[in-house]
Amino acid sequence: MTEGARILVAEDDLFMAESFRQALGHRYRVEVVGNGLEALQAAQAVPPDLVLLDVAMPGLDGYETCRKLKESEASAAIPVIFVSGRDRIEDRILGYEAGGDDYIVKPFELPELEAKIALLLRSSAEYGKTREMADHAFRTAMTAMTSMGEMGVLLQSLQRFNSCADETELAGATVDALAQYELQCAVQIRSAQGVVSRSSHGEASPLQEAVIRHMKNMERIVQFKAHLSINYEHVSLLVSNLPLADVERCGRLRDHLAVLSEGAEVRALAIASATAEQRRASAIARISGQLSRTLAGIDAAQRQRRGATLLAVNAFTDQMERAYLSLGLSESQEHLLAAIVTQGVERILAAQADEVGMQDRLSGVIEELNGMSG
Repeated sequence: MTEGARILVAEDDLFMAESFRQALGHRYRVEVVGNGLEALQAAQAVPPDLVLLDVAMPGLDGYETCRKLKESEASAAIPVIFVSGRDRIEDRILGYEAGGDDYIVKPFELPELEAKIALLLRSSAEYGKTREMADHAFRTAMTAMTSMGEMGVLLQSLQRFNSCADETELAGATVDALAQYELQCAVQIRSAQGVVSRSSHGEASPLQEAVIRHMKNMERIVQFKAHLSINYEHVSLLVSNLPLADVERCGRLRDHLAVLSEGAEVRALAIASATAEQRRASAIARISGQLSRTLAGIDAAQRQRRGATLLAVNAFTDQMERAYLSLGLSESQEHLLAAIVTQGVERILAAQADEVGMQDRLSGVIEELNGMSG
């Protein structure tokens, strides 16, 4: 649509200036100035949709005025029609070199001028749409490239999390990840062993820790202006400089930081689980060692006691045999007493045999415990 377009006319001849106003005013909004300098000032104040420039003007002529319009980014795309009483090819070339879009010679027919104006306004509008589409495509492409870079940081950081052996490494990796997003932050990792707090400047400040303590029991994600807090059971993230001026990037960063925090929480849980498992294994090894040593002592004592018992039985039997001769017992009494002694010894030996089986099982347990404790 070209109706209602704003036309700036630079014409020092009052009669011609009024003629332009009368001829074009029914269709366009016409502003008339008397020289090139006023034209530049008017175009800078409120950029018109098209400029009609008289070539011969006092001070800045039409060519110089056009060159200055085209040098300014704000007015470079405004179409310019030169209006001149000269029809030489040299004059038209000068107009082309100055950046003009068309050239009309006085006196001219009004329909010709209106046709040129309408054509340039349509072309300018189409160019504006094309440029807007190109700018949008460029911004979209740049956003996509930026987003890919941000996603790369996220993926690399999550991979790094998996290699963190303890909470201190994990806190440092999280701070490094946010530094790549140009974000100032504080990170806190909580575990059974204690609390690790880090910031972009090293140790987290008491104020940062106080803010985290206050916010960690609030909602998962809390934002106040440029400050953002993300909280999990073992991980808290506090950001202080979200880029609020860039709404799209700010939204993307919120999403990335939510994923990053969740990844840190998962790794913190894995570290805690591994640490607990290591403590259990260490405790089992320690107890196994102690139990093995205790059972080994019991085993040695039992073996010594069994040997001592056998020696005592043998000595007792020898003594009883020698006593038979000195007691003057009858043969039947000797047989009776010998039978009693023999039964007693057999019971002792039977008990020892049962103890040997128990001792062998105890030795097997000791070997297994030694294997567990390394």
